[in-house]
Amino acid sequence: MEPVSWGIVVLVVACLGTGFGAGWGLKPDASVKALEAQTEAIAELNAGNEALVEQVQAATLIEAEKEAKIADKLTDVPPQCIPELGGDPMSAECQWAWCVRTGETDKQRCEASKLTDLLIERYGCKDE
Repeated sequence: MEPVSWGIVVLVVACLGTGFGAGWGLKPDASVKALEAQTEAIAELNAGNEALVEQVQAATLIEAEKEAKIADKLTDVPPQCIPELGGDPMSAECQWAWCVRTGETDKQRCEASKLTDLLIERYGCKDE
């Protein structure tokens, strides 16, 4: 046989084999069961996705609330005065931060120079 004839025979056999395979795979009973199983699997996936979205949204809301609380605290009180952030309300750092933030002390004016000197003395390098 010629190569063209062999090619035509191979093509016909391949088409018949593909058609037979597709027909066999789509038998009425098997395809209905497969579609039902696929529908159930898709329903379970959708339920799982909905639960995942709910959990992610809940976690996002909790984080947003935390960030809002921190932002509110930081705008109301300097970080040097908040114990949760490592500050001390009775420290010189807190007094200095309040003085700089509000621009006033008990005498209605900021006297940050003495506080600044105290902080420089506390944290500054001493020449020995």
